[in-house]
Amino acid sequence: MASMIVHDRRLTGATPTWYSFVMQVNANTGIRHIVDTVARRARQRRRLARLHILCHGFEANWDLGSGACVPSAHGGFGLQLGREGLSLFNVGLTASWKGLVDLIVIFACAPADTYEANRGTWGDGRRFCGELALWSGARVIAARDTQYYFPGSGASDPIDFDAWEGPVYEFSEANPEGVRVLDPSPYRVQRDRASAA
Repeated sequence: MASMIVHDRRLTGATPTWYSFVMQVNANTGIRHIVDTVARRARQRRRLARLHILCHGFEANWDLGSGACVPSAHGGFGLQLGREGLSLFNVGLTASWKGLVDLIVIFACAPADTYEANRGTWGDGRRFCGELALWSGARVIAARDTQYYFPGSGASDPIDFDAWEGPVYEFSEANPEGVRVLDPSPYRVQRDRASAA
């Protein structure tokens, strides 16, 4: 069962290596290059059972409905993945993953957050995750809330997200609106041989 991890190195910490393919990216890596590399690796193994994405999620204190700032920040503005990021503006690039990736798990802050005033705007995180599922054809697992993690200290002690914070949702072609995952514990970073099985 082939798996891949894409780790944007702006998310500080040691990259887990118990994957068939490991890709580290940064602010200079183009999003098209990232998407194309995932598709190429998936074709090498006929498909990826799991694609894990580790990066920051974009959060802002914007109320896009009224064009005002609000006191607290909300997520849903996409992922800090590569130079351009991945958002509603370019999520269509992941169409090249259709039929090649079964499951995408996003380890980032609040990608599935939808602040009520941002519903239907480019800051609608549930819509972003649903679009990712529709374009890629994969099931997408993402959290609503800010996530906390331990960065680890090396190959033997990689990033550990531990338990999920807040509700976690699954998005799919059949249900792009997302449904809450009652037990998200099976969706973890592969930190060792046991979790990679």
